[in-house]
Amino acid sequence: MPIECRHRTYFAYLDVPKDVRKRLGRRVYRQTLKTDSRSVAERRAAPLISQWKSLIAKAREEPDHNDARYWRDALRHAKDDEDRTAIMERIDMMADDIGAINVENVGDRPSSDPEAQRFYAEATGAAVPTDEHLNEWFSSLQVQAKTAGMRRATIARLSEKFPMLRDISRREVRRWVTELMTELKPATVQRMMTDCRTYWAYLATIEAVSEESAPFDRLGLKVKRASWQPFEPSDMARLLNAAIDREDLKLADLIRLAMYTGARREELCALPVADVKSDRFLVAAAKTQAGVREIPIHRELAETMARLVGQTTDGFVLSGLKPNKNGDRGDVLGKRFTRLKRDMAFGDRQVFHSIRGTVITMLERAEVPEGTVQDIVGHERSTLTGSTYSGKSTFEMRRAALAKLNY
Repeated sequence: MPIECRHRTYFAYLDVPKDVRKRLGRRVYRQTLKTDSRSVAERRAAPLISQWKSLIAKAREEPDHNDARYWRDALRHAKDDEDRTAIMERIDMMADDIGAINVENVGDRPSSDPEAQRFYAEATGAAVPTDEHLNEWFSSLQVQAKTAGMRRATIARLSEKFPMLRDISRREVRRWVTELMTELKPATVQRMMTDCRTYWAYLATIEAVSEESAPFDRLGLKVKRASWQPFEPSDMARLLNAAIDREDLKLADLIRLAMYTGARREELCALPVADVKSDRFLVAAAKTQAGVREIPIHRELAETMARLVGQTTDGFVLSGLKPNKNGDRGDVLGKRFTRLKRDMAFGDRQVFHSIRGTVITMLERAEVPEGTVQDIVGHERSTLTGSTYSGKSTFEMRRAALAKLNY
């Protein structure tokens, strides 16, 4: 500790480096500690010296001495061994300063202080907070708000389980997966591990973790996803009538729209009246480019669509729906449909999305060309000929196809 005794009184001092003397206007910092006890002087000197070093660092336009991430990045981009050694010396000095401030007992070494140890571990890269690069990762992603929310929740849970990146290994991840499987569905756990794997890959690209490490690979998670089961046409008629009997007219309108268009729930719930014409409507906010499409208005749907457009109070065809935290307007109607179909003894594989399957099945049974069906429901063309060499179906072709829907 840089202290000196003059006339039975201790002083703290610190030589100012040559490169910042002109900027700071002094060659040395010195201040009386007002004590003749060396142990008291050391305790009083520590915060002063730390403050002076911070002023020197600021004069050099360097970060505060607690900025472990800065020094970790500096080590990662060191020019050579000599540069790396110099940076390590600075990290050692800063850790000692932190420890000198925090130790309570005379004679305790600064390196014994937990905060100093944590700073040293983080600054040297031995310990990096798991969520440190989370915001950077998210800024590099281009995903919908709902997907982003789920990924953020996953990494938050990962960080809670493993606060530091060094805590994460394939063995520990396997144990974590076993814990998660006791409370979550297998498909949910699989999705979470996919999110973690994607985040880890990003960390590898910025050299926050080793490229060879892959703790989220080969976990043995094989989940057989259940495919949605289409409703039979007669089932759709029953569901529609049941919604009307319950006087849930908003849900009845949504079911009717889906029955004659094959559109997704959110495509219908987010449909603005501005995108509706007398004989068609435009799906502009779709999940994929293929989903952007014009859908003919079926003759059985014309009266319903005209009524909804004329009665809107907020500019949407299905007005009065409040978006959830992810911005989805159809969430509440989706839940009401789930209660309805369960009350009618339909299984878990039959959901609102199954109505799309019903429409596709009915069009296929009516021998509508596959490409036309895909254009109606917004699927990518599934064959080389269809995706590369064939143009989209015409509006008249789609209108003729939908006219074959008869419940």
